[in-house]
Amino acid sequence: MVETIASISPRDFQRLRDAGEEPRLVDVRTPAEFRSGHIPGARSMPLDALVPERLSAAPGSGTDRTLYLTCHSGQRALQAAERLRTAGVRRVALIEGGTEAWRQAGLPLVHPARPPALSLEQQVNITLGSLIILKVVFGFTLHELFFVAAALIGAGLVIAGVTRWCGMARLLARMPWNRTSAATAPGPESPGRARSTLSSEVSA
Repeated sequence: MVETIASISPRDFQRLRDAGEEPRLVDVRTPAEFRSGHIPGARSMPLDALVPERLSAAPGSGTDRTLYLTCHSGQRALQAAERLRTAGVRRVALIEGGTEAWRQAGLPLVHPARPPALSLEQQVNITLGSLIILKVVFGFTLHELFFVAAALIGAGLVIAGVTRWCGMARLLARMPWNRTSAATAPGPESPGRARSTLSSEVSA
């Protein structure tokens, strides 16, 4: 029997913070997404660089403390949780709906003064959608084999949906615009510093 991974709503997580707790939170989005706005106190560790040993060695870690995970909408956080469970990390929970649900709930974000980055999910959709359009156009204008290529992209999407593994997402995550140097990467904020740089976004 597969053990269900626990989750917590954005508002309940905020209530933990308001009660004086300092829950451990890791954001597994790309560095560019993290810089464009993240939950206060979150530590950036992209999914493709997630190392369970680093989390275990971090200050304040321990088997008796729950590790909370977030991403854009929850899919990558779920993958991270499954990876950590496999590595023996048992106390793992997800922020329901990820950072997007947090934003829509009107909860505060650490939001540097820079244009918001496209989420990795948006980048995958734009890239694959553009490729399919091009293949169809080329199929009508150049050669019918391009229709086969479009079908292969569709098959890849089905496989990604079933297995939750997307090669395009992993490739895009490694692109320069989704990464940052160690010198500019934000580290985990202390609660005081985080609250001093908050800006609230309320959904329309």
